[in-house]
Amino acid sequence: MPTTSASDRRARGAACLALALAALLSACGDRQEASSAAPGEPGGSHAPGAPSAAPATAAGSATPSASPSATPPSTFGERQLDHPDDLQMLMLAYRLEGREPPIATWAGQQSRVAYADEFQRPALLQDEQGRLQAIYDGTAEVGRLRMNVRAHFGEYDSARGGYYLDAFMPGSVFHFTAQPSPSERAQRISLQVDNPEELNFWPLDAAAAQDVLTRNGGLRDVVLDSRLRITGINRRSEGPVITARLEGYAIGNDRYGRPVSLGERRFAPAGGP
Repeated sequence: MPTTSASDRRARGAACLALALAALLSACGDRQEASSAAPGEPGGSHAPGAPSAAPATAAGSATPSASPSATPPSTFGERQLDHPDDLQMLMLAYRLEGREPPIATWAGQQSRVAYADEFQRPALLQDEQGRLQAIYDGTAEVGRLRMNVRAHFGEYDSARGGYYLDAFMPGSVFHFTAQPSPSERAQRISLQVDNPEELNFWPLDAAAAQDVLTRNGGLRDVVLDSRLRITGINRRSEGPVITARLEGYAIGNDRYGRPVSLGERRFAPAGGP
């Protein structure tokens, strides 16, 4: 084996050190390029303008608030339920509370189903289920009500200039009682009018008031064709209470099947002038 001098060994050592240093610098450069080319990976940067996945929000955690001018979506629909009966109001209360009525149970408890023989019972049960389901389906997207309210007006108040009606007095509540089947107890549903303003005064000058009395045949009984917007529902010990705002009513009468229009009252929306 050939011998080497000290100077040769030093030269070889320096060459090896230079090669090792060059390899180390090259490896570091590769890692830096790989990191820069992988946005979205841990330690990487996001590309400008590229969409990024938002972190999952835990249930119940706060979300960014909407601008102050944003209007929250209405809780109730825009469909109007005209002249609802007691059972329709019960179904509406179930709908507004987000509950499903026990239609199958009620259908099976109807007298014509319960007392039918085994051959007729299945078809009758299906009919009753369809009838009750149709009533419940008819309450979908309902947020308005139309009702006829009978009222009486007193003598003309010359100091204020108008008539007082005995309907829609402060704190007015209308009650409905529904028994969905003979085996169920009757359930009471209340409709509470929550307008803060006066609703039962009918402003008229003396001449118009006299004309109203004449056209109504000298009678003081009238029918108020009323429109209400549902504002909420809550449950009390006596049953559900639907709250609504009275938007207005047309005043008339239908004596002898001949409708007579006598006037109209309208009320500003909540928060309006």
